[in-house]
Amino acid sequence: MDEEHILKLLREALGNLPLSWPRWLPTREAARYSGLSAKTLRELARAGEIYAVESPGGGKLLFDRESIDAYFLREKARLQAHLELLKRDRVC
Repeated sequence: MDEEHILKLLREALGNLPLSWPRWLPTREAARYSGLSAKTLRELARAGEIYAVESPGGGKLLFDRESIDAYFLREKARLQAHLELLKRDRVC
């Protein structure tokens, strides 16, 4: 099986999602990438949890994909720490 055939199969399986994402994503693409709503993305940006800037033309936000990834990694670590506390206290 050649590389092009594998990429075609991956695209079909992933519903034509991009195999790589640009660093800066407009709101709709950031929501698609993250699985979060546009409202949640804006709230996270306002709270400083993820990074977003206005597009050069103004009026639209561009979200930093790497900060979205970092947010999910922080949330994962926070949840793991919480689970460890629960296990230590034998709650679960």
